[in-house]
Amino acid sequence: MFRFLRRVLHAFIFNFVIYGVSTEMAYLSVKDLKPCLDQLQAGDFLVIDIDDTVITPRAMMFRAQSPHHKIIDDLKKQPNSDPIVAIWRLGRHVMLVEPEWPEIIESLKSRGVIVIALTQMHTGTFASIPSVEKWRADELRSFGITFSPYATKTVETLINNAMPATLYQGILFTGSHSKVETFKAFIAKYGKPAKILFIDDRLEHVQALHAFCESVHIEYTGCHYKAALSLPYDPSQDFGDIQSQKLIEEHIWLDEAQIVTKSSDVHG
Repeated sequence: MFRFLRRVLHAFIFNFVIYGVSTEMAYLSVKDLKPCLDQLQAGDFLVIDIDDTVITPRAMMFRAQSPHHKIIDDLKKQPNSDPIVAIWRLGRHVMLVEPEWPEIIESLKSRGVIVIALTQMHTGTFASIPSVEKWRADELRSFGITFSPYATKTVETLINNAMPATLYQGILFTGSHSKVETFKAFIAKYGKPAKILFIDDRLEHVQALHAFCESVHIEYTGCHYKAALSLPYDPSQDFGDIQSQKLIEEHIWLDEAQIVTKSSDVHG
């Protein structure tokens, strides 16, 4: 009886170590994430989302409190909207969700942690963007953010179809695939890590990668990171009505500073 109980206890402890993580806990800042980040060792993986996790649009209309914040998501569902979305991507300004991210990423890399990004995004040419992969890498590099050196020179195809999943400069791009499918293709090529910390602002992605890692026996910690929801919102600086109308009707993206300048000129 004692041996049986010991085997049961050992199995429970093993499963807790490998799978016993909370994927539903809300992390509201990098301070909350610090215990998870500190436990990473050389050879472990940090896999991190980009949009609304590392960077986010600067315009006030994209804050969660704004009635306009889902305009781009809604546009993507419309036929023939790619040119408009591309104009927005090329014209909008972005900011760090929290200013600590560049330093955190560099510190982890210096400790031997493998840091890669995983973003749900189109790949290849997208309307007026010649290469989504190179555009995104350049955008992040402007903040001093680079990832571990995978596919540093050219874009690698991980899943080959009409909208492939790709890898460029340590950034995984899903194309028409899920984040799990894309990450699965990555480790099929580069090897399965022993341990992963995954950070994403969308709970469904955290849970989906958890299920995959459990199925292939990868130790996994998932963090639902919600810091973007806490960014300050000033309704007096929300020009979403003007910006949305200009983008949809005239295919022009106006930044907030341009709107303020135009208003000053009119009333000056």
